[in-house]
Parts: sequence; structure tokens; C-alpha cells
Amino acid sequence: MAIRTVVFDVGETLVDETRIFARWADRLGVPHMAFFGTIGGVIASGGTLTDAFRLVVPGFDLATESARWRSEDPHGEREHFGEKDLYPDVRPAFAAMREAGLSLVIAGNQPPEAGPALAAMDLGVDGIGISDDWGVSKPDAAFFDRVLTLAGTARPGITAGEILYVGDRVDNDVLPARAAGMRAALLRRGLYGYRHAVDPDAGRADAVVDDLHQLTAWIAAQV
Repeated sequence: MAIRTVVFDVGETLVDETRIFARWADRLGVPHMAFFGTIGGVIASGGTLTDAFRLVVPGFDLATESARWRSEDPHGEREHFGEKDLYPDVRPAFAAMREAGLSLVIAGNQPPEAGPALAAMDLGVDGIGISDDWGVSKPDAAFFDRVLTLAGTARPGITAGEILYVGDRVDNDVLPARAAGMRAALLRRGLYGYRHAVDPDAGRADAVVDDLHQLTAWIAAQV
């Protein structure tokens, strides 16, 4: 079945989160290398980002600390991203995919502020879905139901099998997308991507690619 719509995760798929985590390290008073290394080690051992934060700050609560940070620095960048954080392959790859007749959608686990930030980038996508706006997040099957509905606004009648979901994680992206009947591509970049690319479940992905240029070429070959 031909791919007609490509749906993209946000963090470490479209947006380089390096500056975000560096700002967190500064806020928590931890050298960047130590903070990044701690996160990598926790992820490699099967832990979560929250587990990594709590190694640095015992009892860390994201909602509480985010609210405190917002109160102290209401106009700062804090946890947000902007144009300068966009990976350089995004715009040219999107242009090539649109030229090939594909519909493009963004849908990821993000706070409400991410929607306007992505819209302001004017990426030429056909829809943007944000987990906090939807009230459901990956890997919940209901998230991918919303993805299918969003994709259908650009291409009425599209089926799950005609959608390729692209992300940097096996657990949040590849496996639930495949369970929803979609195709899936795993991107080898970011805190999770390299590690997850060698996970046995990475074999469930239709493709494992290093960047969006490789993804564009792979899609073009699916005829």
C-alpha cells in the first residue's frame, strides 16, 4: 500500500532538544556533560527522563519545577523551542516530500506551547497535533486514533496503512504506530534514537534512517 501521508514526532525528530536540556542543566546547577551523561546512562539502563532528573535532584517533580521556573522567568526560553532549534534537514526534506505529493502532519507528546511554536515556523504541514491539547499521549492507542483523524482532514478517506509515522523511539513511536496499523520509521538521532536503533524491536520498523534526507529517498523507493 502506497504511503500518502507522513506524520512526524517533534522532539529529536524535527527539533534538536540540546539547548532545552542545557538550560535544564544550568537551572539545576549541573555541568552539561554530567547532565547529558546521566540522562544517557539512565536511558541505556531502561529508565526514563524523569528518573534521570531525580538522580540529579532527588524528589524532582516536573510540573512543580516547570511552574516555578515559569514564575521566575516568564519571558525566558525555559523549556521551549524555536526556529533555531529546528534540525537543518527538516525544511528541505519537507519541501521534497510535498513535491512528491505527500501530505505532512506533525503529532507528538508536547505541552500546549508547542503548537503555536510549530505553527510559527510555517513548515507547510497539513496539521499539527499536540498531546496536551488532545488530552492523550503516546504510546496510548487513542493518540494514534487522533493521528488518523488528523491525517484524514488533509486526505479524506485515508487509511492507517497509508500513513507513515516517524519518530526516534521504539516504545513511543514504532510499536504503537504499527499496532495502530500504520507504517513506522525510526530516526537514529537524539537521546533515544541511537540506543533504540539497536533494540531488537527496531526490526518492527519499516525503515531505520539517519536523517530526513534518507527518509525522503526511502519513501520515494516505495513504489
